[in-house]
Amino acid sequence: MRSLLGKTAPCHALALRDVASVAPGLAAFGMTLGVTISALGFGTLPGLVGAGVVYGGSAQLTAVTLVHQGAAFAVVVASAAIVNSRLLLYGASMSRRFRDQPTWFRWLAPHFVIDQTYLLSNARPDLDARTFRRYWGWLGFLILVLWSSSIAVGILAGPALPELPHLVFVGTAMFLGMLAPRLTNRPAVVAAVTGGLVAAIIGLVRPELGIVGGAIAGVIAGSAVRR
Repeated sequence: MRSLLGKTAPCHALALRDVASVAPGLAAFGMTLGVTISALGFGTLPGLVGAGVVYGGSAQLTAVTLVHQGAAFAVVVASAAIVNSRLLLYGASMSRRFRDQPTWFRWLAPHFVIDQTYLLSNARPDLDARTFRRYWGWLGFLILVLWSSSIAVGILAGPALPELPHLVFVGTAMFLGMLAPRLTNRPAVVAAVTGGLVAAIIGLVRPELGIVGGAIAGVIAGSAVRR
């Protein structure tokens, strides 16, 4: 029945149906990020522009946090790239579906590769190349609208919230919330503990380098344990 729906329903209807399944979690994440942007004084316009340009919650959160700490531009970019390094694996996994697409699509469409679009599109393997191209465009666009709107709501709601000092720790809480479900094996635990300790130590001396240093140390430690 699902395969039949995938072949007969318009691409925008398929995409809308799929986005609706992840909308609650995505909206909550976006609003929390918006509140974080507001609490850190990052600015409304940069926050909203970042929603479309970065198109990734964890990377944007990393960038916002580092900019607030006064990190250099190169450090911000490197840290966001490390956080988003998992997208390399997603891209490799989806190469088959992009291989027979027009050149313009192969260059522009990968911008929409994130956790949600990867998982949702993998659930529809029966789409032919042309249908997938339309579906992917709608999927990326609808998630962008939802994501940007959620961040905007959080930014607007931020100033209306009481003056609570712990609002600046919302970003840290978000990182911990994203990390906890991934601690399912020994390498992941070792990577998380090592990365956290190294980030904390480096952060005492150079706060803007804590995230990137911890990320590198965590990857090395996790890889060593896995081998």
